[in-house]
Amino acid sequence: MQSQNRSYLREFFKSRSGTTGLVMLLILLGISLYAIVAIPQAQTYMKWENPTAWEQNPAAVPPFWVNYLGVDAPGSINLDVGQYSSSSSSSGVAYSGTTSFTWDHSVMPSGLAIVPNFSGTAYEVDVVWTKPDGNSIQIQLASPSAGETVGLTGSSVDEALGEYIQSQTGTYLSTVNTNAELSALFGKDGTNLLTNPVQQGRYTVTVQIVGAPGTLPTSSKIIVQGDSYGWMGTDSEGRPIDLGMVVGLPWALELGVIASTISVVGGILWGGLAGFYGGWRDKIMSWGTLVILATPALAFLIAISYSIQLTLLIESLLIAALSWPFFAIIARSVALSVRSQTYIEADRAMGIPLRRTFFTHILPRLTPVTVAFTALSVSGVIILAETLAFLGIEPGNVITWGGILNDAITFDASLHGWWWWTVFPGIMIFVASLPFVLIGFALDRIVAPRVSSK
Repeated sequence: MQSQNRSYLREFFKSRSGTTGLVMLLILLGISLYAIVAIPQAQTYMKWENPTAWEQNPAAVPPFWVNYLGVDAPGSINLDVGQYSSSSSSSGVAYSGTTSFTWDHSVMPSGLAIVPNFSGTAYEVDVVWTKPDGNSIQIQLASPSAGETVGLTGSSVDEALGEYIQSQTGTYLSTVNTNAELSALFGKDGTNLLTNPVQQGRYTVTVQIVGAPGTLPTSSKIIVQGDSYGWMGTDSEGRPIDLGMVVGLPWALELGVIASTISVVGGILWGGLAGFYGGWRDKIMSWGTLVILATPALAFLIAISYSIQLTLLIESLLIAALSWPFFAIIARSVALSVRSQTYIEADRAMGIPLRRTFFTHILPRLTPVTVAFTALSVSGVIILAETLAFLGIEPGNVITWGGILNDAITFDASLHGWWWWTVFPGIMIFVASLPFVLIGFALDRIVAPRVSSK
C-alpha cells in the first residue's frame, strides 16, 4: 500500500494541473495565515460594520492602478499639521499650524476629511482653506472632539461652504451637496464657480485650535480624499475591498475543507457499506440516500437558517448533511463491483467477519477516491457558502465575499459603474475554488482507472 501511495504521488507531481493547483493552494494558505496572524479578525469585523470607522477613506473609488490605464484618478493626500505656534488670550490659549499641498489634476477629489487632535478642552477649531488664487474659506468647528473625523457632510462645513458659494455666485443654495462643496474648495472662483474647472496649484491649510488653559495640540490631519484607493478600490462607505478579500479568505477555505471532508468521508462510508452488505440493508440505506438527494439544498438551508444561529461549524455540518449523497452513490457502485471479486468470496468461505473484510479490502480501495472527491468538492462548498452569504445567510461575525456582493447589489454598484465592488469578490470566489478543482481532477485521473480495474 505504501508503494502504491508513492506511485500516486509521483504521478500527481507529473501532472501540470495538479502541481499548478498545489502551488495556487500554497499561495492561498500563505495569504490566509497572514490574515489570521496579522489582522485581528473580531476587531476587523466590528470595524467593518461601523461606517464611521472609514470616514477618512474616499467612498466608491476604483483601484489606484486605473491611472495606468489612462484614467485621471488621483490618490488621497494625507496632510499632518504637527508644528504649532501659540498665543495667549483672556479666555485660554490658541495654537496655529499650517500645511500645504499641490493639486495638479484636472479632476476634483472625491471628498475632504478634517481630524483635529489635541489634549484638554478645545472651544473651537478654525480651518482656513486658501486656494491658489489667494481666496480663503474659513470653516469653524465649534466644541470639537479630539480625533473626530469631520467630513463634507458636517453642518459646520456645509454652512461655511454654502456662504462662500453665495459670496461668489450671488445665489443662495438651500441644500449644499458634495459636488457643490468640492467646487467651492477646488473650483476657479467667480460667478460660475459651480461649473468652473478645477483650480490647479498650491493650496494652503491653516488649523487654529482655541481652548482652555492646559489644552495642547497634537498632530491634526487634513485628508484630501482622492478618486482612487488601494489595490481594489472602496465601497460606498469607504471600506477597502482588498481588506475584505484577504479577511474573507480563511473563512472560505476553512468552511470548504471542513464541510467537504465531512460530506465525502460520510458519503463514502455510507455508500461503501450499503454496496458491500447488499440485501435489505442496501435498500434501506439507498432509500435514505435518495431522500436526502431529493432535498432542495439551497431552499432547505435558507429555511433552517431562520431557526438557528449559524456558526462556521454549524454551517459546515448543514452543507455536509446535504452533500454526502453524491459521494455515497459513487462509493456504492465501487463497492458493488469489488464485492464480486474472488478474494471477497475467499474471505467469506474462511468465515472472516464482513466488517473486517470491508476495512481490509473495500475501504483501502475507496480511500484514494475519497481524497480526490474531497479536493473536488471543496470548490462546490465554497461557491454554495458564498451564495448563501450573498442571500444574507452567514455567521454574524465574519466578512464574506458573498456578503460584499450583497452590499454591492443593495447600493446599486452596477448602476453607478462601481465595477470593482462586484468584480473582485467574484474573482476571489473563482481563485479560491480553482486550485481544488485542478488538484481534484489530477487525482481523479490517477486514481479512477486503478480503482475500477481492481
